[in-house]
Amino acid sequence: MGANKLSKKRGFLKISTCSYFYLSFYFFAIFSSFSCLLQAQSSENNDKLSPLASTIPEEIAPEYPLQPSRGRSKKPKENQSIDATSDQTEIEETTRTAQIVSRRSLQTINFQNVNELSAYQVGINQTQMTGSPQAEPILRGLPATRYRNGMLVGFSRDAQFGPLMNPNMDENLDMVTGPSNIIFGPQELAGGYLNEITKSPHFDRFQGEASYTAGMYGTNFWNLDFGGPIKNNLAYRLDYFGQDGSSYYNYYYGSYLRRESGYIALSYKPYEKLTIDFNGEIDSNSLNPPAGLNRPTQELINNRLYLTGPFAGWFDQNGVFHKGIGTSPPGQGYAVNWGAAVPIDPRTNILNNPIDSTEQFYAVSQLIETLEVSDNFKIINNSLFEYYSTFIDQMIPVDFWAVLPAGYNFDDRIENQWNFSTPIGNLLTHNSIDCGLEFRYFSDNEYSGVWHSPVNTWDLTKPLLDNFFSPIVSYNQALLFGNPYLTDIPVPSYPGFYFNSHNFVSTASTFYKLSPFYQHKIDLSEKCSLIFGGRADFYSVHASSPPGTPLPLFLQNNMTAILPQLSMSLTYDPFSWMNSHFTYFFGQNPFPSAFGSFAPDFSSTYYHLTNQYFEIGTKFNIYKDKVSIDLSGFYQDGFIPAYVLPQGSVATTQAYLKGSQLQAIWTPLHNLSINVGYAFIDAHEDWIGSPIGPLTTQPYPSNIADQFGLRVDPYVFLAPLNYPFIGFPRNYANTVITYQSEKGLGFSLWTIVQSGQFLNYDYTVRIPSWYTLNARIFYTTSKWEISLYFYNFTDEKYWAPGAPGFISARSFNYDFITPQLPFWVQGTLRIFF
Repeated sequence: MGANKLSKKRGFLKISTCSYFYLSFYFFAIFSSFSCLLQAQSSENNDKLSPLASTIPEEIAPEYPLQPSRGRSKKPKENQSIDATSDQTEIEETTRTAQIVSRRSLQTINFQNVNELSAYQVGINQTQMTGSPQAEPILRGLPATRYRNGMLVGFSRDAQFGPLMNPNMDENLDMVTGPSNIIFGPQELAGGYLNEITKSPHFDRFQGEASYTAGMYGTNFWNLDFGGPIKNNLAYRLDYFGQDGSSYYNYYYGSYLRRESGYIALSYKPYEKLTIDFNGEIDSNSLNPPAGLNRPTQELINNRLYLTGPFAGWFDQNGVFHKGIGTSPPGQGYAVNWGAAVPIDPRTNILNNPIDSTEQFYAVSQLIETLEVSDNFKIINNSLFEYYSTFIDQMIPVDFWAVLPAGYNFDDRIENQWNFSTPIGNLLTHNSIDCGLEFRYFSDNEYSGVWHSPVNTWDLTKPLLDNFFSPIVSYNQALLFGNPYLTDIPVPSYPGFYFNSHNFVSTASTFYKLSPFYQHKIDLSEKCSLIFGGRADFYSVHASSPPGTPLPLFLQNNMTAILPQLSMSLTYDPFSWMNSHFTYFFGQNPFPSAFGSFAPDFSSTYYHLTNQYFEIGTKFNIYKDKVSIDLSGFYQDGFIPAYVLPQGSVATTQAYLKGSQLQAIWTPLHNLSINVGYAFIDAHEDWIGSPIGPLTTQPYPSNIADQFGLRVDPYVFLAPLNYPFIGFPRNYANTVITYQSEKGLGFSLWTIVQSGQFLNYDYTVRIPSWYTLNARIFYTTSKWEISLYFYNFTDEKYWAPGAPGFISARSFNYDFITPQLPFWVQGTLRIFF
């Protein structure tokens, strides 16, 4: 086993070395281009920030929605709450409720984990994702699609599997509710989107900062960020981030997080009307995520009493019981000799095994060119290249592997933006148009398996032994089970890893996408505006089973598809202190494979999943603009395919969500701000009319299996009914209070509140309502800053489900539950230069 572990790491490092070489060459080419361009004479002393800069005005006029230019997002004094587009164009695609989280706000909470964004955005679901790396937040029970300066980060599904977010390279974050906008385009059914606005070069002078953070449970990370002008029209920014320990990982036994990230940004203005911005990043992540405890019961949640008992045996395809270790086919299950319920350490982790690990190597580069042809016409070209290589090894006790030897994503979008006025009778209307074309190329090989994960057969009060895991299924045994696609196939060049074919995730895929789009804003008057737009995604896909698949299990498929998206919004400002909007969106989105591609077993249904969104809202700016209140109501529905086993039944399932949201900001003093948010969300998945209901690994809690002698982890489909979202609170609230004196001493207090949630579809085991109180005390001077953070200082005992809402991993919610961190402390020293 140790040799296998070393072999796979060597293979990963080999890929990483090649990637470093490629990125080094790529950066060299970019630098060479800049060197050549330097020979051109600049007609202007560029004292402006680049389009990647954070430049939201300090005070946003209340009667206007946010209108940042491509990649440009201006810096608020503190977290701003607005009804806005935040879509990185000069035209708002549609008014939405948005949160613009500034760099200062990120430092307030010392942001490192996507779950922490719930301090600013109500509706974010706390989760450990059954131990899968979480690349995106979960918003309203759906993934929040991630973008980088307006371009899709393309290697994730269900907010899982993709590269970890590196917040140290972000200037600020735009968080918008609802589907992705017309300009950006969709990745999947989403509850919102997160657009990262990356750090920009400094043109005024050389400046920088260095910081170090240490704290409880092994927290240990550092950051160096500096930059300045090279010439009056050329500037740079460099950022290095390292980490060797994180409380969110190290609190749990056997979990860890080690990271190294490098970031570079260049901005060049060779001519008065031309701006060229480049940014690149390389991340190397080594981690073993926490997955918490198995066998969740109400007694475990209420009293931390864990139900013990060793593995007893398994049931074959005929329902015959066999003692000892074995693999059971779907629908049969396993047996446990149940014991007593005993106290358990909340730091216990089901992935506490040296065999388990996850490695990620991610490289990205982005080039944005902006040409101002005239005062009314602008051309913007935004190009993004990504390389991603990763593996996930969770053999003990989950029997799960995911491998992406190498994935490539190239995306280029050209936009034409212009403004003009048109007389309509006696009415003079102002028009803003953003239209263009986007091209995307994506290619990867993905391996994922295995389908048998009898998590509840393991007793976490005993050592997790290598020889206790569910045995690999051969082709002959799969034939006995009546399904040859249950065969576990070795992953080439990754000894000890296995995958399955025809499981809707394993693939060797290449696709091309061409996307024309058009967006038009008409100011009918000073008080009323109409915004409408459309987009069409033309897909050409070739997908087959990945290399190493035996011929009898090999699949391939070619698919072409056209996916439309339409949007319309109407805004009305009856008073200077009041802005109202109505929004409608209709579109189709695909359902990607694990790493963002398409599998050969996808039917056309997977490419034409309809979703729609309605929102109506009003924003008030009152009391001399010191109080801002956003009120909105929404409805969203959409379809995703059902979670299926290899060669399983395929069905699409509708989810619908409805609710209301309030966000308020009060600034009674220039150095005191109070942010308050609340959301009520009622969400359901509707299986009525489907041949099957949702898949669940175990339809009842383990104490019921003990009480009635039921089988463990039988993998069954439930009845096709209407089910409220599981692992999903209906009520969310947050508050952030920040004060800083003229002398530099300050504090922040923030709280996060979520109501109770049921774990699974029988709605018998419930996580109670919970809250956390958190604080930061800091002192700032012109040369340095010191901060002390106190998290959950009332030591609230609360839990996170395996997966929330409409995330596929919710099927395992009676296999995973994670106690969250108790009171803990960390401190940061920041030096400015």
